[in-house]
Amino acid sequence: MNFFNFKILIYLVLILSPTVSSAETAATGLAITEQQAIALFYQRNLSLIAAHFNIEDARAQQIIAAAIPNPVFSFSLGALSPTLFQQQYSHIGSLPAISPQIQQLIETAGKRRLRIESSELATEAVNFDLQDITRVLTNAVRHNYYGLLLAQKTSTVATENYERYREILRVNAIRLKVGDIAETAFTRIEVESLKAQSDQDQAKTGLNQARADLLLLLGWPENSMNIIAVETWAQANNTITKAGQEQLVTQAIERRPDLQAARIRIDQAGKILTLANRLAIPDVTVNAFYQRDPGNFFTDSGGIGFSVPLPLFYRQEGEISKARVALSSSELAVKQVEQSVRADVMKALSAWQSADAISQRFETDVVKRIEMLRKAQEIAYQKGAVGLLDLIDAERNYKAMMLDYYNALANRSNAWSDLLMAYGAELKL
Repeated sequence: MNFFNFKILIYLVLILSPTVSSAETAATGLAITEQQAIALFYQRNLSLIAAHFNIEDARAQQIIAAAIPNPVFSFSLGALSPTLFQQQYSHIGSLPAISPQIQQLIETAGKRRLRIESSELATEAVNFDLQDITRVLTNAVRHNYYGLLLAQKTSTVATENYERYREILRVNAIRLKVGDIAETAFTRIEVESLKAQSDQDQAKTGLNQARADLLLLLGWPENSMNIIAVETWAQANNTITKAGQEQLVTQAIERRPDLQAARIRIDQAGKILTLANRLAIPDVTVNAFYQRDPGNFFTDSGGIGFSVPLPLFYRQEGEISKARVALSSSELAVKQVEQSVRADVMKALSAWQSADAISQRFETDVVKRIEMLRKAQEIAYQKGAVGLLDLIDAERNYKAMMLDYYNALANRSNAWSDLLMAYGAELKL
C-alpha cells in the first residue's frame, strides 16, 4: 500500500464512520457533510476504482521488466545405421543416440537494470496520475455537494414563499367575503400564489436532479435516496487566501500531481533512450550439450559454446530515434503542464476573490435590509398603508434577493473548490 492510498484509508476511518452510523436515519433523510461525501466518493466511485487498476497494471509491468530470460532445454533422440563397430560388437545392438542441450540468454550492457528502473518510474508516475484523477474528481464531488446545498436552499425559499402566499390568500379570502378588497385584487393574489406553487414544484425537481448528480459520483450508497447536504458552505483557508499570486503559483508547481507525473516521465523517457542505445550491443547466448551415442566408438561427449548476433546491417536506429522523440515530447509536456498550472491558479484565485467579495456584500448589506423591508411592507399592508402591488413587489424582491444570495454562496464555495484543485491542496486529516 503506497502513502497516498494509506492517507485515503485513514480519511475513510476518521470521516466515514459517522456517515455509516447515521444511515439508520435514512427513512427521514441521510444528512452528510462535505467531508463525508468525499469519503464515500473515495470508497465507492467507479472511475476512481478503475483508476486503481492502472497501478496494478504498472506493478505487473515491473515484474515483467525484472524477469530474467528462462533457459531453453532441448532433447534429441536419433538412431544410426549399424556401424563396423556395432558389427564387431554385435552384443551392443542398435541403441539410439541421445543429446540433451540447454541454452541461456545473457543480457549485456545493463539492459535489464534499465528496464527495471524505467518500469519503477512508470509506476511512480501512475501513482501521481491517480492522485491527479482524485484531485479532479474530488472537485467534482464538492461542486455537486454545493449544487445539492443550493438546490435545498432554493427549495426552502420556494416553499416558504408559497406558504406565505397561501397565508396571504387565506386572509384576503376573508376580506373578499366582507367586501374589504376587490375581486380583481384577490384574483391577482391567486395568480401570484399559483406562480409560487409552480416555483416550488420546479425547485423540488431541481433538488432531485442535484441529489441524483451527487449520488452518481458517490456510487449510490444504500438507503441514500433522501440524502441531505448539511448546511455548511466552504470555509477558506487563510494560509492560501493570504498568500500572494506568485507564491501560490510557485507552491502549485511544486505540489500538483499532474506536473510531478510529467517530470517523472522525463526521467522514464531518458531511461528508455539509454536502453534503446544499449540494444545495439548484442546479447550473448550460452549453450551446453551432452551426447551419448552407443553406436560410436566414443559413446559419451559434450561441449559448451556461445552465439552472438552480429549488428552489421541494423543497429536499432529506429528504436533510438523513436525514444529520442518520446523524450522531447515528455520535456514539452512538462512545459505545457507548468503553463497550465500557472493559468489555473491565476484564474481560480481571481474567481475566488470576486465571488468572496460579492458574498460579503450580501452578508453585510443586502440580506438584513431585504428581510427588514419585507416585514415592514407586510405590516404596512396589514394596516392599509400600502397597496397589494407593493406587498407583492416586496415578496418578489425578497425571494429574488435570497436566491441571489444563495447563488453567491454557492459560487464562492465552487470558486474555493476550484482554487483548491488548481493549487493541488492535499487532504488535511
